[in-house]
Amino acid sequence: MAESTRVFVATLLFFVAFYMLLVPLPPYLVKAGLADWQVGLVLGTFGVAALVGRPLAGLAADRLGRRTVVWAGVLSFVVGVLAVLASAHVLWLMAARTLQALGYVAVTTAATARITDLAPPAHRGAAIARFGIAANLAMTMTPAAVDLALRRATAEQIFIAAALAAGLCGWMALRFGERPVEAQGRGAFLHFWILPGEIRRPWLWAALLGVGFGVWLQFLPLLALRRDVQPVGMLYGVYGLAIVLTRLLTAPWQDKGRERLLLFSGFSIMALGLGLFAFTASLPTFLAATALVAAGGGVLHPLLIALHVRHMPASLRGQAVSTFYLGFDLGNGMGVWTLGFVLQRWGLTALFGVAMASALVGAAIATLRNPAAAKLIQKESL
Repeated sequence: MAESTRVFVATLLFFVAFYMLLVPLPPYLVKAGLADWQVGLVLGTFGVAALVGRPLAGLAADRLGRRTVVWAGVLSFVVGVLAVLASAHVLWLMAARTLQALGYVAVTTAATARITDLAPPAHRGAAIARFGIAANLAMTMTPAAVDLALRRATAEQIFIAAALAAGLCGWMALRFGERPVEAQGRGAFLHFWILPGEIRRPWLWAALLGVGFGVWLQFLPLLALRRDVQPVGMLYGVYGLAIVLTRLLTAPWQDKGRERLLLFSGFSIMALGLGLFAFTASLPTFLAATALVAAGGGVLHPLLIALHVRHMPASLRGQAVSTFYLGFDLGNGMGVWTLGFVLQRWGLTALFGVAMASALVGAAIATLRNPAAAKLIQKESL
């Protein structure tokens, strides 16, 4: 088995574990007695914790190696999932969600960095797009399967199964190869906080993408429940199929110098999908909205990772990937955390409406020229 395939399969197993939590966790928190704002607090802790975890994961992936970081991430995730079963106290659940987040950022950062190690520079965007299908296949299969399983199984049993699936990922990671670890100065951590000029706009786009995706991912089960649109597992399945098709169809465009067109199209499509969620309440419109959100994310996610890798040194690829995810998780965590209070005060329409507005801001920024980035693209093409 080629190493890129091995990394793909291991990552697929991890995302199966991650998405097994998606459907049962929000209702589980409500059943445990948490108020809406507390549910938002626990769910949003995931993204906020990742703000700390991403820089550490990037540094560790470059200094300690990709395989080591994947193993540490699997262990953290498994402990975090099982900890949910130990207590219903909101602070304990936030701590458990933090461990899940640290595991998630470690595995996804190190595995993505390994894919960039293996991909030729001229085809890196396409390689990242195809690698991302692992997460999308997991979303296609897992929530719908969990939705069916919950008719006979309990949420607690689903959480245990998720821990086992993550353990399989760790077993697969034993055979990952390693890029030679390069020494870095003590100031390497500053790369996360002093962004090169060319990377600031992609980083902002990553944060805006995180807001829209985070609201959709974390609050869709409650939206479907309160608007009586079922089955919610079908929506996640449609999302997975739509984003896989989007990645396959648009992967060849990722390395053709069409960044502005792809950015504008991706954010505009996502905004339309989020708007449908905000203002409608039927299964057909939710299915269409899901496909639109998926298409937007399928275009934007690999493109923004490739832009971050392009603008940072080859020895810092792990940190380049984690820098992208730092922006993405900032939008995801802070967006979900803050908008949980919007949900509490103004309801689901306002929640998804604000997410739609964030995507429209991303599309608007894409219409502005970036002379520094254009100069770099021209230089690389020579």
